[in-house]
Amino acid sequence: MVLNTLFIESLSNFAHGLSSAFFIYFGINLAFFRGTNRPLQVLGYLFCLWGVQNVKDLLLYVDSVSESYYYSTLLLSFDMWAVPFCALFLLEILYPGFFSLKRVVQFELPLVLLTAGFATTGASAFYVGSVIYMALFCLVVVLFIVSKVRNYNRFMRENYSYTERVNVRWLINSMIILALCLLLWLYTCTHISHLGDLVYYTTSTLLWSVVLYYSLRQEWIPDVPQNAPAPEAEALEPLRNGSSPMSQKLEEYIREKELFLNAKLSLNDLATEMGTNRSYLSNCLNNELGVTFYDFINSFRLERAKSLLGDAAFGGSIEETALLSGFNSVSTFRRSFQKKYGCTPSQYRRQRGD
Repeated sequence: MVLNTLFIESLSNFAHGLSSAFFIYFGINLAFFRGTNRPLQVLGYLFCLWGVQNVKDLLLYVDSVSESYYYSTLLLSFDMWAVPFCALFLLEILYPGFFSLKRVVQFELPLVLLTAGFATTGASAFYVGSVIYMALFCLVVVLFIVSKVRNYNRFMRENYSYTERVNVRWLINSMIILALCLLLWLYTCTHISHLGDLVYYTTSTLLWSVVLYYSLRQEWIPDVPQNAPAPEAEALEPLRNGSSPMSQKLEEYIREKELFLNAKLSLNDLATEMGTNRSYLSNCLNNELGVTFYDFINSFRLERAKSLLGDAAFGGSIEETALLSGFNSVSTFRRSFQKKYGCTPSQYRRQRGD
């Protein structure tokens, strides 16, 4: 029994040290050595704060600190300071440029004041206030981000012909990860043990590794509008009259130039190529043709893929078919093909072969 306890204690200490090293190493790397990638910089600041808080927890190994309600509660109050930084990271993704020193102060100030109140008076009401503020803050941020993720992804489909590494559906998973970390933190606060610490440090490190993975592979879009711009009156006039020359020429132009073969074609690229305004082109697609830019371009890609798969002389693989059709991802190609034609690319090829 004693050996098991010592073993778990050793594992807990190892997990604590490894977790601290993980957050500090990647925090410094992301915050100071990733150029001007702001979302990764904000994640770096968050990791640095999380790492410092892990190091701060070493004080809990001192009996006079861990056995003192005042000191242990004060340390727990500092832990809650990471929550606003988590929100700032998520919001920086949806609203590039959102993170600023002013907003850091706005988000953190209530927790700082409540922590200072507890530090000076020792009154538990200040700690309870911190917990309530953190809970309400998390609820508001989660509801806000869930509503905005859909808007962000719609903007991507209206302006980009691909969604791989630009959509932010993984933000929902990130919020679930944050919630799990908070639950684990609450558990370790109320059930102090080496086993609880082992579970917390191991799980939180693994969960944040997932966020780090998605953040590093994400293609950050700097021009996401906080509010969709209103179309110009002159851009809408041809649509009201039902005689937009752009919509009449658009399909022919794309097919002739084979612009859909550019796997990363954007609405801006197409507008520049055609010598027109992006807002005008967007309104032609959305209001007259009734499709998003993503669906419009992918329809040409699917036609090309269908033609290749139906050609007996073409012996390329499904991966080659996707590439030669302009798709940026094989999985997207398979999913889009099955949605439109009711069968997978492989099934279609076999049917044509029969």
